[in-house]
Amino acid sequence: MIPSDAVLPPTPTLPHQGGGSLILPPVIGHRGAAGHAPENTPASFRAAAALGCRMVEFDVRLSADGVPVVFHDDTLERCTGATGPVKARGLAELQRLGVATLAEVLALCLELGLAVNIEIKPDRGDERATAAAALEVAAGAWPSDRPPPLVSSFSRVALATARQVAPAWPRGLLVGGLPADWRQAAEALGCVAIHADHRRLGAATIARIAAAGLAVLAYTVNDPGRAAVLWRRGVAAVFSDRPGRISAAQNTM
Repeated sequence: MIPSDAVLPPTPTLPHQGGGSLILPPVIGHRGAAGHAPENTPASFRAAAALGCRMVEFDVRLSADGVPVVFHDDTLERCTGATGPVKARGLAELQRLGVATLAEVLALCLELGLAVNIEIKPDRGDERATAAAALEVAAGAWPSDRPPPLVSSFSRVALATARQVAPAWPRGLLVGGLPADWRQAAEALGCVAIHADHRRLGAATIARIAAAGLAVLAYTVNDPGRAAVLWRRGVAAVFSDRPGRISAAQNTM
């Protein structure tokens, strides 16, 4: 239950070069709606849309043959009946395991009217290649009259590559806790947001990030009360496996 004195943040518009505005909703579906359907699958994105989500986040990595696919882990065990690294399997094998391509997911999100946060999730040594391949696919698939994708990554190399390939699209630096050089890194990479573990986001940290002119996004928040605290402290949006629960709670305020 959200406290009666909770206040949602002003709906922020992320600055970027050209294209339509990306207006952040307070709740972003994490890997679609991972608490309702298998994560990063078409079913999960459809569930997110059915729950009223306006934006979803998902992870992109490369198959053995260099095709961007939507999958979080670097290995297959947790989410499929197979074993071994994702990057060791070709696209045909991954599709038989139910793994969707980035192109398929983008087409579905456009059909469902969902804005997207593309997280670049490269294997070690593949940071540049993963970002370049993913952004080239996305740039070809995403209409210029739609709100641009938000591109995020823990990898600074991936974000630097994203800036080169799709300079007009907004970027977010993913962190666990806030590193000492967060401000310099965000500036060097042209980031407009910091995406941080909500458990590491105290009021002072949120205030520091916001004072630097950056939006604060928090992952992964499944408790409405915690979401309310974060919003009240200035967090722009929370990622949630159960976006319906968080969004519905807003209506009780």
